[in-house]
Amino acid sequence: MIPQETVQKILDTAQIFDVVSEFVSLRRRGQNYVGLCPFHNEKTPSFSVSPSRNICHCFSCGKGGSPAGFLMEHEQMTYPEALRWLARKYNIEIQERELTPEEQAAQTAREGMLQVNDWARKTWENDLWNTEEGRNYGVTYFMGHRKLQEATIKRFHLGYSLKDKFEFCTRALSAGHKRDYILSTGLCYGDPGQRPVNRFRGRAIFPYLNLSGQVVAFGGRILDKVDHAAMKYVNSPESEIYRKSNMLYGIYEAKQSIAKRDKVFLVEGYFDVITMAQAGIENVVASSGTSLTSGQIQMIARFTHNITVLYDGDSAGIRASLRGIDMLLLEGMNVKVLLLPDGEDPDSFARSHSATELEEYIRQHEQDFIRFKTNLLMKDTENDPLKKSQVIQNILQSIALIPDSITSAVYIRETSQQVHISEQQLTDYLNKLREKNYAAELRRQEAEQRRAEAQAALEAKRTEEGTSAESIPTEAPLSAESELPALNPEPARKTAVPNRITDQYERNLLRYIVRNGGQTFLLKYNDETGALQSEEWRVIDFIGNELISGDITYEFRHPVYARMFQMALDATEDQQKPFNGIAFFVNQPDPEISQTALKLADDRYEGLSFVDNIEDMSFLVPRAIMELKCAVVREQINQLQDALRQPGADFRTIMTEYNNLTALKKKFDKIIGERIVTN
Repeated sequence: MIPQETVQKILDTAQIFDVVSEFVSLRRRGQNYVGLCPFHNEKTPSFSVSPSRNICHCFSCGKGGSPAGFLMEHEQMTYPEALRWLARKYNIEIQERELTPEEQAAQTAREGMLQVNDWARKTWENDLWNTEEGRNYGVTYFMGHRKLQEATIKRFHLGYSLKDKFEFCTRALSAGHKRDYILSTGLCYGDPGQRPVNRFRGRAIFPYLNLSGQVVAFGGRILDKVDHAAMKYVNSPESEIYRKSNMLYGIYEAKQSIAKRDKVFLVEGYFDVITMAQAGIENVVASSGTSLTSGQIQMIARFTHNITVLYDGDSAGIRASLRGIDMLLLEGMNVKVLLLPDGEDPDSFARSHSATELEEYIRQHEQDFIRFKTNLLMKDTENDPLKKSQVIQNILQSIALIPDSITSAVYIRETSQQVHISEQQLTDYLNKLREKNYAAELRRQEAEQRRAEAQAALEAKRTEEGTSAESIPTEAPLSAESELPALNPEPARKTAVPNRITDQYERNLLRYIVRNGGQTFLLKYNDETGALQSEEWRVIDFIGNELISGDITYEFRHPVYARMFQMALDATEDQQKPFNGIAFFVNQPDPEISQTALKLADDRYEGLSFVDNIEDMSFLVPRAIMELKCAVVREQINQLQDALRQPGADFRTIMTEYNNLTALKKKFDKIIGERIVTN
């Protein structure tokens, strides 16, 4: 782990011009530099580098960030990897904290497993090209049968494992690799005291590379059966370095293309990925025959939220796989579907078409997932009203998973037109589904919490008695709803649900925190005697004070804005400590935070320009808070008006609160009116 003081030294030392200029040709324009954006294709420079702010930003695609953020986006590095890259560039020594014996043992084992996997990759690549058996079986299979080019084979590090049972492990031991690592990676298997057997003997080899380019696992396809019981495909077992649910085949080779094109194609098998890449479509990954997991989707989401799922033309499992795609919707992905011609799969189709033909077919035939699902399921319901009702409910269940309210509203409108049912009826049912799903997820989380608490109590009791705790079984599903994809709601608090009414006001306040959070201004007001008074406030302190302890307390509802606001409060708890909002947020390792801050810091964002002098901020910042509070009061007044219409409403109590809120609204309106800014 890199010590925090070293992290700060790296961030303080790194200069955006130095870093970006290693990858982009820049020329000076005033105080800044411009160049062609490295994240999308363009002919007119829209990529700006600001040395004074130490950030870069593309005014066309919106990507950019701090020196570390640029490296994470451009080179697809993790945050620690970007920090180490910068440390090497600026000759900053990193003295990572001393690991505990347990941590040291785990790290040693992990490094040993990665080393033996890397050795295996190189060995099998060598055996493919430089042994008679490798050429006769492996090269013939890849180049003759599968029509792969030599450059493609080498790009994906494809290999061949010789048929001999024991020779591979003997070579690995002779090369200095420990038997424990050879077995724990699954390269070989065998009982203690026995010679380990090569798991992949006689097979074409497909390495799995993680995002850093390290080999974490292998897949192997049999080419010449060494025994009748041999399976067609075998894969590395799960280990300390390989979790199947968090891995996608081809992700390392595809990541830069995915980020640049802002899109990924999801296929099923190795050759679907490899052949499409050879044909010129490089932003392709494979689930390797398994259902998509949350971990795999989150890996994709690091590079894009746009995904197209490719189906074989004669695939019989399309209907069965629809439920898995629901997980993509739940994670906020924009999902499309591409159905290939009958008898074709991505591998065969890519081998028989050029890149131009592939791209044209994709452009003409990919469909939005909800529209595709509706058309597919409605085919057989024409004369069956009950079945039609069930299909519509199924479609609405998918729409209910979409987190963005505007996107789901668009789908409701389109679905209404397709199934000939009013938008209002569909919306009413959708809201019921969401409530049902949310309640089911809360019950699931509560059950999991009870199980965890019971497990902890048992652990404590066993520890006291000197025995080990037995695992408490997970509770049975509470209801049919618990089988739905997990919704992962935020805790039940006001910040959990974005609100289109207050979003714009929250965004406005966040702009001041990012742009001007550390600056001071004079707050002028009349005291009880009518005398004019003034107080000096730092922007972040004033906003925090007004929202936490003012006449109306308020918690940000937009999840990202809420996190950013709390991060700013935590960072400025010591009010004597300087605060640079742009540098603070843009240097965060979370790309969602850094990219949001980058947009808020942009002078041209939504056509607004922010001024930095004290006189302007003295009325702009308080006015922005008043606008937010006024919006909240209006919202509460509307809720009271609705409550008055309900049967059995407590008229007196509601009217008392209504009058209080109306008076408060008039007060806020008056203050806002006095602070109208004219140009």
